[in-house]
Amino acid sequence: MAPPIRLTLPGTLRYRAIAVRAVAEAARLVSGSTQRDPNDALAHDVRDPFDTAVVSAFMEIFNNVAIHAYSRDGEASTIELTITPDADQIMIEIKDHGVPFDIDGVAPLPEELDEYTLPEGGMGIHIAKTMLDEVVYEPGPPNLWRLRKHLSAPAQQLRNGSSK
Repeated sequence: MAPPIRLTLPGTLRYRAIAVRAVAEAARLVSGSTQRDPNDALAHDVRDPFDTAVVSAFMEIFNNVAIHAYSRDGEASTIELTITPDADQIMIEIKDHGVPFDIDGVAPLPEELDEYTLPEGGMGIHIAKTMLDEVVYEPGPPNLWRLRKHLSAPAQQLRNGSSK
């Protein structure tokens, strides 16, 4: 297991890009995807499905912490990230000292979703749960989110250069 990557940053959306970049690069360590030409304006763009799922889910949870736990006023508060990339998975722990969240109070998705009537907000937890293998929340303080995504067997084979 690789040593964890730790990052502490202010709990505002202003710092989201820094956190996302760390998560994206850690996801690349697991997926084996490569960064494009650094002179390309989109060099940091994630395209691998594993990387995209991890980054999208992480952004939703980060947004929830900054917007709801810290009420968009987390400049004096912190978000602590522990990112643990491994050979076949990534685990991300997000700790904050904001208002606890009632995850059991999240409304279930409607049985029939109409692409034209999707709500503007309130989908973050559903998105994260859809894209990851594990989403665990423990109210605090500190509040703790644990996000885990496993690399699929076919993706592992591609990364290792085998097509079995």
